[in-house]
Amino acid sequence: MTPIIHSSAPVIHSVQFYNHDEALIARLTNIIGSAIGAGNSVVVIASKDHRLKLLAALHMPSGNVEELEKEKRLHLLDADETLDRFMVKGLPDRELFFNTVGKIVDTAKQAAWNAQRGLTAFGEMVAVLWEKGNYSGALQLEALWNELLNERAFHLHCAYPKWLFPERGGELAAAICESHSHVIGQPAAA
Repeated sequence: MTPIIHSSAPVIHSVQFYNHDEALIARLTNIIGSAIGAGNSVVVIASKDHRLKLLAALHMPSGNVEELEKEKRLHLLDADETLDRFMVKGLPDRELFFNTVGKIVDTAKQAAWNAQRGLTAFGEMVAVLWEKGNYSGALQLEALWNELLNERAFHLHCAYPKWLFPERGGELAAAICESHSHVIGQPAAA
């Protein structure tokens, strides 16, 4: 069993509201490229399209990607498949979430090269749930991510397309913003 690695490093849980995939990929390229360069591990839980665009933007030869994956410093996971591992009756199950995502986080942190065992993660599972109209599930998943962040201390970046929030999104969008330490953009359709 992988030990839980605690850290006193500040926790970051950012959310980006974006109009175009290019804006999301540009931001993630900077974040993930810097993390890998600093010896941190990286976990990406995203759609296949976003994973492919991100890898292309990082300009990493396939051999480098394979090496990072072999070292367990890079985890590229499908958002829908990962959700299927811990969702029960439309809601995230806490125990299954920690047994699934928590273990991935622990493995990645253990593999980091730097002394802080740093980890940077990007997840769009919440956006997948939101797009399906499962607002309660998305907000509960944000809360579980915050619980995991408080236990494990790493940097987590989320993203939602702005078109999911017509008319500035209302109270539900405000609840998403309140779940994050940093908000980039506004939850309003352009």
